[in-house]
This record gives sequence, structure tokens and C-alpha cells, in this order.
Amino acid sequence: MTLADRVLAGDPRAIARAISLVEDEDPGSAGLMCAIFSRTGHAYLVGVTGPPGAGKSTLVDRLIVEMRQTGLRLGGDRVSVV
Repeated sequence: MTLADRVLAGDPRAIARAISLVEDEDPGSAGLMCAIFSRTGHAYLVGVTGPPGAGKSTLVDRLIVEMRQTGLRLGGDRVSVV
């Protein structure tokens, strides 16, 4: 079973490994993302940027709360604010 198969099956260790590969810009991460992308459905990636102290983390925290209250499924367990 490939790493992509394990990620799509919801294996927490595989998901953690995949996240690390992408964050580390590992050359194999491009193939991994291609293998997974076609199965992401209608997922969105949202980026929030700004200078230090502008309130990015506060904004993202409040967005997650509001979105979860509407019943949306979020991948907010792994949120990075830069």
C-alpha cells in the first residue's frame, strides 16, 4: 500500500508523514500530492498572510469556530499561520 493510499484511508501516521514531506519540500511530495489531489473532492486551501501582530491567528481561530458551527468539515487540526 502506497503512502497516498494510506493517507486516503485516513491513517494518522501516513497523514503526518505526508504533511512533513510537503512542508520539507521533499522531491517526492509532488508525486504524492498528484496522487491525492484527484480524490480531494471540493476541498479548498485558504491562506491568510500579514505582518506580525496583525491578528492572523485570531482571525483563523474565529473562522474555524464559525465554519464548524455551520457543519462544514474542516482540516483545521493542522493550521499554520505565517
